[in-house]
Amino acid sequence: MTTPTPESRSPRASARFQLAAGVPAILVGFACYFLADLFDGGFLRGLFQGATIALMVIGAYLIGAGLWHARKGEQELDDGAQWLPSRDNAGGDTAGGRQ
Repeated sequence: MTTPTPESRSPRASARFQLAAGVPAILVGFACYFLADLFDGGFLRGLFQGATIALMVIGAYLIGAGLWHARKGEQELDDGAQWLPSRDNAGGDTAGGRQ
């Protein structure tokens, strides 16, 4: 039995997984869209149309989450990445340059 390495539990590893899972979900969604056109109507057409919407939304979420986590992992490496406008002049000048 293998123990998970710290790299496999990192945000970048989960971001790669989410990106890798999002693209096939969208591609399968496109396939369901084309399969829905094979049916004139009824339950099967609605089933494939619903699957199209669900798979594309899930795929978009996974890609967005993967990009978000990848960006967040890079920001954590940079100490000054968490910029807040309210703390921009934390040294003392609170009047926006006016004394």
